[in-house]
Amino acid sequence: MAFEEKRAWVMALVAIVVQVALSTVSPEGANEKDQRDREINRIGEHVGHSFVVVGGVAALGMALAQWDHFWIANVIYLCFVLSAVVGSIAKIVAYGRGFQSW
Repeated sequence: MAFEEKRAWVMALVAIVVQVALSTVSPEGANEKDQRDREINRIGEHVGHSFVVVGGVAALGMALAQWDHFWIANVIYLCFVLSAVVGSIAKIVAYGRGFQSW
């Protein structure tokens, strides 16, 4: 395995162990979600999915312009990565600063 793959596995394992440890120490309400959690998740997903739409439209335009498949695939992949990263950042910001409910 490459170093990045090993690091990803280790980080996933650490996240699981920390979650179990924190749930053991403070079990009441460890996995309960309230209305604010659901709203923040919804807003983060909406922000993230906008990048998927942008990537799809960009890939369609690139395909219509007959670009090389390599570039089309990389644009789609980039938009999926940006979707996950920006959606997560939006959730973190919403938890830290709050969010405006429409």
